[in-house]
Amino acid sequence: MKEYSIQPGEAVGVVAAESIGEPSTQMLLRVFHSAGISSAVVTTGLPRILEIIDARKKPKSPIMHINLVKSIEKNYEKVRDIRKKVEEVKVSDLIKGFTENLKSGSMTLDLDREKMSLYEINARSVISKIEAYGTDTELVGDTLRVKVKKKEDLRSTRVSFVNIRALSVVGVPGILKAIVEQSEDGSFYITTVGSNIKDVLEIEGVDKERVFSNNIAEIMDAYGVEAARNVIARDLYSTIIAEGFNTSFRHLSLIADAMCFYGTVKGVGRHGVAGLKESVFARAAFEETVKHFVNAAIFSEKDELRGVAENILIGKQVPVGTGFVKLAVKKEDLKKIKNSDKARE
Repeated sequence: MKEYSIQPGEAVGVVAAESIGEPSTQMLLRVFHSAGISSAVVTTGLPRILEIIDARKKPKSPIMHINLVKSIEKNYEKVRDIRKKVEEVKVSDLIKGFTENLKSGSMTLDLDREKMSLYEINARSVISKIEAYGTDTELVGDTLRVKVKKKEDLRSTRVSFVNIRALSVVGVPGILKAIVEQSEDGSFYITTVGSNIKDVLEIEGVDKERVFSNNIAEIMDAYGVEAARNVIARDLYSTIIAEGFNTSFRHLSLIADAMCFYGTVKGVGRHGVAGLKESVFARAAFEETVKHFVNAAIFSEKDELRGVAENILIGKQVPVGTGFVKLAVKKEDLKKIKNSDKARE
């Protein structure tokens, strides 16, 4: 028998739920007993599993692994140049301090020449970004004087100053840090804190088929639902394995299939998979019972009673296991059975 074969009627959904539920309970205990120990870069364990199955738009610790095209992936200098294009550098990263004058609508920025030299950015690049925001700028020594052109109230002026310091000078928006790492075969790749797949794919030298992010929503937008499904299954599996548990990949891939069944990524809660079930009873059994029954009555919904939850609710045989099989007896055989019963009597 092949490894992936199952018996007809097996309750694969229940087994999949148990396969992820039991290890998750143990993860919770492990986190509780390991107070103070956590990863500074990647969310792991139970918090990561919750992020995945809830289909959250923004993970708590977004990261990316960027592989380069074969022709340059072993050339450190070229990979480093690409890293500089990836890592975002804001105006606030290039200054020692600042002062604001809300009444006059002016602000002074003290440029940090060491940081500018480190990022290989000149003052002209900083000025051009700030002027594009709609300001008058003047460089005096290492001090940049900025004045808002449009006269606004104090609150709007303050918001403008904050936005100016948050302006991106170089790099990809959202990528807070980029590090060059080397794999066992000698090729280099880039690991980032922060995620922005669409903008990274536009950088020359990036292998568009080998860019990974733990942000499933971005994977969905950039590569489609099949790629998102693969990331869900793989991340669930790797997270559980990393915690020291062993769960068959088949159960986790089934969960990923259910989450991506509708052509986009849906969470497993009432706003996703559970709330989109065809059965009125199944939806009502999960959450918001009254709402589902009222809507079903208004729109004259009909429940075919094909699933598990709805049949349990009304006390009907569940269509799994032996209940999955329907038997029929031929009339000729039925007569033989009756005749044999009479003969015994």
